[in-house]
Amino acid sequence: MKRSTLLVPYDFTPVADSAVKDAITIAKQTRADVVLLHVVKNTKEMQSANTKLEAVVQKLDQTEVGIRHRIEAGSIFDDIGRVAEELKASVIVMGTHGAKGMQKVFGSFAIKVITSTNVPFMVVQEKLISREINKIVLPITASKESLQILTSTANLAKALNATVEVVYETKSEIPMQRKIKNYAQIALQQLSEQGVKDSKAYKLQGSGSYQEQILDFSKRHGADLISVAYYTEKVFAQFDKFAQDLITNKDQIPTLIIKTVDSTVGYF
Repeated sequence: MKRSTLLVPYDFTPVADSAVKDAITIAKQTRADVVLLHVVKNTKEMQSANTKLEAVVQKLDQTEVGIRHRIEAGSIFDDIGRVAEELKASVIVMGTHGAKGMQKVFGSFAIKVITSTNVPFMVVQEKLISREINKIVLPITASKESLQILTSTANLAKALNATVEVVYETKSEIPMQRKIKNYAQIALQQLSEQGVKDSKAYKLQGSGSYQEQILDFSKRHGADLISVAYYTEKVFAQFDKFAQDLITNKDQIPTLIIKTVDSTVGYF
């Protein structure tokens, strides 16, 4: 069976090193290969960058994992997504420097990168994944788009042999609460039908925003990954506060961001 591929955008920073190590951890769990991608501005820089990246790869733990590298001349806004789709990558594992780094890496920059591809982005911080990913938290909202990432989340969960814990927010309006609870039950049913075992649904309660409740739940339940949807037609409004709070969470739990359009592609 053909091995899947994890693509890591690499810029020789400590957080990029963390992203590589996390990708190797995931690759061992899913029997995948890892490709490090460095993008330079022009072809004159390619040879020097290639030599430098080769040295990085040679020092990595390649036990059970095939690790390759690739240099492209162009723009991160175009080439990360293009290369990911060319390689049929399962996930792009990208590092961020937390809230401060988000001002430089995310916002409009990240939107340009992430919207350039249908491949899911796993965003990690400098804290390494210390164990295998065994538990994924999947937030459900009143928007049907939050259900559109079920197949991708289920495929990843099966590859990781992980459970999925579905969470949904409390609403004061009874019709809205019923709708969200119904979506959560649909999510459980579909996860079960797609072979994900032991999934459960939880109604979140307490103070704070929905994302704060998600993060509190994830910490208390020992979540290894949070899987969230973003909506292509409302990307700026949806991605702004909700996703940034999850991506830059202080406990540095990795966040998987999945585009709702074509999100039924069978990753892994």
